[in-house]
Amino acid sequence: MPKNTGSASLSEITLASIFAESLIYGIFISLFISSSTILIRKFRKSTGRIIHQRLLFVSTLMFILGSIHVSADLRRVFEAFIKHRDSEADIEEYLTQVNTTVYLVKTFAFAFQTLVGDAFILYRLSLVWSGDKRVVYPISTCLIASIGVVIGGLRAFFLASPNDPIFVKELQQWIGSFFSLTLFTNFVSTLLIASRIWWTCYQVRRIQIEINGRSLSPAAMVIVESEAVYSICLIILLALYLSGNYAQDIALDSVAQITGVVFSLVIVRVALGISSDAVTTRGSVMTTSPRDVEGRAGNNSHRQVATDGMIYALKPLNVGVTTVTDMHTDSRD
Repeated sequence: MPKNTGSASLSEITLASIFAESLIYGIFISLFISSSTILIRKFRKSTGRIIHQRLLFVSTLMFILGSIHVSADLRRVFEAFIKHRDSEADIEEYLTQVNTTVYLVKTFAFAFQTLVGDAFILYRLSLVWSGDKRVVYPISTCLIASIGVVIGGLRAFFLASPNDPIFVKELQQWIGSFFSLTLFTNFVSTLLIASRIWWTCYQVRRIQIEINGRSLSPAAMVIVESEAVYSICLIILLALYLSGNYAQDIALDSVAQITGVVFSLVIVRVALGISSDAVTTRGSVMTTSPRDVEGRAGNNSHRQVATDGMIYALKPLNVGVTTVTDMHTDSRD
């Protein structure tokens, strides 16, 4: 596949790439600090310690991988523009090499971070769909296939010659497969989560449930929680790579940080109790039991419901029960 950089040189694309990645990484840092603070505060409470501990671990792991990726890119820029600054040809020759230690490190960080993100959306899909095997197992198969592709792809990168560009056929089959699998995983999971959120909100819309003082807006939850932005970025990345355009470097490095940004946004919403998990938990719609309703008669305070370690404040719900009694009498002659 021919090299295509458009009107910009590979050096200019690399500088634009590190600028975009650093900018998004700054956003990632602020969101990571915010989400970690929320999780730590929630963890100190008596409820939800296990789930908050897991979320904090995964969030920290995503941040470490994102930091490794941007650090590797910075080192690669320094290597290209300082150690190989003799000529423009030397700089571009170095930037096209895919078997250097720095490039392998950034590739591993991106692949591992993507797998962690796919596993997380699979986890949320399992929660929203109550662990339905018909829904979860097919997506799990895609995740397992992605792991196999990552192993094969890293081996292909390691065995590539110094003159092989990123678009060489031996690498393209692995990279294209990986992007396609992760795009399919996120896109299908997005549709499934969005449909479940919409259906659940449709069922409870007359109950007027409010969670932490916020109404359940299906449109907002679908856009933010279903990770539609991440799926769109993957489509752009896959299109640029398959077209043989080096502008894919900008999309690739940006996606590496967008993965963490989207992940942190979801964690913030889950931790604050305003995510779809508050609406659908283990496939059931949260309501108050008759005993709770009787006990709350005349009380205007909000009721709290704990699900999967999260606390959600609900308004009291008045339930009217109509009882029909059939009387049977025996007629005797």
